[in-house]
Amino acid sequence: MATYEVALVLLVDASGAVLMQHRDDWTSISPNQWSLPGGHVEQGETPEQAAHRELLEEAGLTAGELRLLWSGPRPYETGFPHTVTVHVFHGTTNATQRDVVVGEGRAMVFIPREQVLDRDLAVTTATILPLHLGSAGDAH
Repeated sequence: MATYEVALVLLVDASGAVLMQHRDDWTSISPNQWSLPGGHVEQGETPEQAAHRELLEEAGLTAGELRLLWSGPRPYETGFPHTVTVHVFHGTTNATQRDVVVGEGRAMVFIPREQVLDRDLAVTTATILPLHLGSAGDAH
């Protein structure tokens, strides 16, 4: 069984909207679902460095300070064969939708905070987002 780390970014814009990725059907994890941008922590990288790198690769955005919001095991999902530690970082941005470049997935969209939980969310995002949306969303 593979063991690895993943860094995700809960990025909130000036209006409180959350940057979300609509994953495509080519991905083996959570295809066609909505998730926070992020990905694997590479060798020699800290989770925070990975979060910054993934945000740039997937959305074309940079963020100032990213604060660790949550770290723990990926929520259990039947048939998922790996052990994953997830690190979720929170940041704010002055970027707007016009600044976003879709580097991965079907879409990368700032979604108003009151609408994010209405999406078909990936298992990790569905677990983490409701726990932290209130405190993270207010920190802008």
